[in-house]
Amino acid sequence: MPSRGPRRPASRGARSGTESPEAKREARKARRQEDRRAALLEAAREVLTEKGVGGLTMEAVAAAADVSKPAVFYYFRTKEELMGALAAGQLEAEVEVLLRAIAAAPDGVEALVALLRAKVDFYAEDLDAFRVAYLWPQLIGIPPEVLRERVYPASQRVSEALEARLKVDAREGRLAPGFEPRRLANLVWVTAHGLLSLVVGMQQVGGATRHTLTQLRDEACLLLRRARLEG
Repeated sequence: MPSRGPRRPASRGARSGTESPEAKREARKARRQEDRRAALLEAAREVLTEKGVGGLTMEAVAAAADVSKPAVFYYFRTKEELMGALAAGQLEAEVEVLLRAIAAAPDGVEALVALLRAKVDFYAEDLDAFRVAYLWPQLIGIPPEVLRERVYPASQRVSEALEARLKVDAREGRLAPGFEPRRLANLVWVTAHGLLSLVVGMQQVGGATRHTLTQLRDEACLLLRRARLEG
């Protein structure tokens, strides 16, 4: 069915099938800026990994990225803003993995298990990525607008997707009595976060957990499956 909205006249570039020189210049400029911003974020992560939160300064990031200090300030006004961008980007990458795991699960209870496995496995081989998303921001601080506009919405997407799957189980009689979808959704998030925090904390003090992260993950998955009402 044809659109009933007003039709806008095509631009000269669109009519000819080519971009104008000015549009091409702007596109190249945008790509360069995005590449430089990404390089600064990677440099910030390197500084954090090698020197810890106390070593994260704009000077250190500039040196790691081989740029001037004003170049860093052009993209990030403060180290908190830099940390916020780094943390939000990491969290958003995690969320995409978790949403795919939830969607692929056959039912709500298996979606719980899938989320736990996906979150633990996502960070198991790169615990510094977990520090970037959750631990270092608590020590350095991030701007409230980053929390409001990126962090909270990303987390909410996962909670809502998981809760929706569990509500279907509850309506269809597959959820055991006493288990409430929202509480279960919150529980699995806290469980995965707690397992990773435990391992990171023990690593920090040079200790080791009695069981491996994989063993703890699998035991938690067995417990989560008790939420299913067996026929």
